[in-house]
Amino acid sequence: MTTVVTWCFRRSAVVVVLWLALAGGLGSAVLHTGAAFRDTVALPDADSTAAANLLRGTGSGEQVVARTPDGPVDSGTGRARLDTLAARLAALPHVVSVSPPPGRVSADRRTAVLTVRFDAPAADLGQDTADAFAAVVRDADGLTAGASGELAAMTAGAPGLGNAGLGLLAAALVLLVTFGSLACVLLPVLTAAVSVGCALAVVTLLSHVMTVPKISAEIAALLGLGVGVDYALFVLTRYRQARAEGAGPEAALATAAATSGRSVLFAGVTVCVSLAGMLTVGLSFLDGIAAAAAISVLLTVFAALTLLPALLRLAARRMRVRPGSEGRGWARLAHRVTARPGPATFAALLVVAVLALPMTGLRLGVPDATADPPGSVTRTAAELLGTGFGPGAGAPLLVVGTGSPSVSTLREVLLDRADVGPPVALPGGWLLTVTPRTAPGDPATGELLTWTRQMATTIGGPDAHVGGLVAARADFSAAITARLPLFLASVVGISVLLLAWVFRSVPIPLTAAVMNLLTAAATTGAVVFAFGGPIEPYLPVFLFAGLFGLSMDYEVFLIARIQEAWRRHGDTRAAIVEGVAATGRTITAAALIMALVFVSFAFVDARVVREAGVGLTVAVLLDAVVVRCVLVPAVMARLGAANWWFPGRPARELVGSGR
Repeated sequence: MTTVVTWCFRRSAVVVVLWLALAGGLGSAVLHTGAAFRDTVALPDADSTAAANLLRGTGSGEQVVARTPDGPVDSGTGRARLDTLAARLAALPHVVSVSPPPGRVSADRRTAVLTVRFDAPAADLGQDTADAFAAVVRDADGLTAGASGELAAMTAGAPGLGNAGLGLLAAALVLLVTFGSLACVLLPVLTAAVSVGCALAVVTLLSHVMTVPKISAEIAALLGLGVGVDYALFVLTRYRQARAEGAGPEAALATAAATSGRSVLFAGVTVCVSLAGMLTVGLSFLDGIAAAAAISVLLTVFAALTLLPALLRLAARRMRVRPGSEGRGWARLAHRVTARPGPATFAALLVVAVLALPMTGLRLGVPDATADPPGSVTRTAAELLGTGFGPGAGAPLLVVGTGSPSVSTLREVLLDRADVGPPVALPGGWLLTVTPRTAPGDPATGELLTWTRQMATTIGGPDAHVGGLVAARADFSAAITARLPLFLASVVGISVLLLAWVFRSVPIPLTAAVMNLLTAAATTGAVVFAFGGPIEPYLPVFLFAGLFGLSMDYEVFLIARIQEAWRRHGDTRAAIVEGVAATGRTITAAALIMALVFVSFAFVDARVVREAGVGLTVAVLLDAVVVRCVLVPAVMARLGAANWWFPGRPARELVGSGR
């Protein structure tokens, strides 16, 4: 580690040129190939997939909803405008048919629904076809129009970085106020920006070879910018401390590499291991998110250990280093906490419990299209369908089967709880369209789905299946929920083993795991309180993986300094005070910086990114301020010598460490 960092410091010009060449090459490749993001969720064993397979031969069916500002849609000017829209839709490539206008008309005669059929499934038609379809719908002259269906959903949320620039600007101000040096502002921000730019290019190229959801780019930027500034700050802070102690630039960097550089490397690996836990869920959708986030984190680690030392040489002469007693306030806090660990632990746990309380109302599910970005064709369609035909019109259940003579009986039974259209003949089978009387996200709609599947199997036979948007989303939630125990066990278990290996301690990683689980509960509670429900089923998975990895950043940084002091004099409580005093300002500044970056994503159009931004903001602030600066010191003070127990460690190493 020290050799690599020192080489980059000495060969600063070469390293900077190599990074610029890497960024330029990746940017050129992205401009040449473009992106191929896909939001495909593969559930081969799900009932909704079986229904979709039976419907596959019919192509892709999209609903176009149009409403007149005044007057009827089925006559006069409104009908003429609807006819024009239908003709333009029919002229699109891959369109097989458009239902004759006016199609299905609402009771007030102002809203009409046209069915547009394509010659292939939405996933095969591609983004260009989806964009062309959405463009025609948006340009419905004189009408307010929207579209619903798989093809329309592909246009609902393109990747964007939201207010990430404002987040970085706010982070720069925090760095300036905290450290009083322009170099301390520019170096971490520049290092993070370059590494994340390269990461986004790699993620875009990766979308051509594996399933990478569109949301992955935003999540990669969110994580990369947050940890990128933090990792660079950790190394820079240790460098400044060594300089303040009288070391020269190269010697100070060697010290930073041997301590904080090692911690950054381990923290980054831990984040990636936590993200890799998402692979245990077994869904390509989550695999793409995990790969994108891990790539971003790895590149930020690489930049903090190579690009930052190169830039540091250029700025070393201009960097102001003020020796002083910056840790006195943190030392006083640590003295109070370690002197009375019981009350400190109770107060910290009380804060966590209050934040976690809303988690009792957690309900997993995919929100309906009314939560899509304003102005999207899917949101417009959902609002128009709800206004014209009722809350469940935008997400019908599609009951399909093969050769059953009891379709009419099934329809009569289903009419007791929903609106059911007449049977439609399919090649070798049949279709019933069941329209719920409640909104797609309403728990009553989920109950209707369960009951409909029971009736379909009982009356329609084992070859009857229920598909549609609501069914597919319910199967997605069920698939993730079923794999959560394995996911949680893998992330917690591997992280505990890594911490035990690094610190040669058993109690420290076990207590860290418990604290991270408590923080995860508080984070989820905060998201439920802020957004209500349902919460996207993959969000808790990402939040837990991201939180577990990010919290290890502060854990490693703090415990490494405490362990350094403990090895010098063997006094655990004194080591805790020294560790908190040395890292308290950096940890809280890093947490505030990361929170500012995360909260900037809380204002983007995509709901799941807003949820992730709010969740991670609460997580890092809670983890840095309450857990690492209060709960960890209090628990370690209570454990005393037991903190450093490890199988095979000689008992003499623990002598004197319990004070």
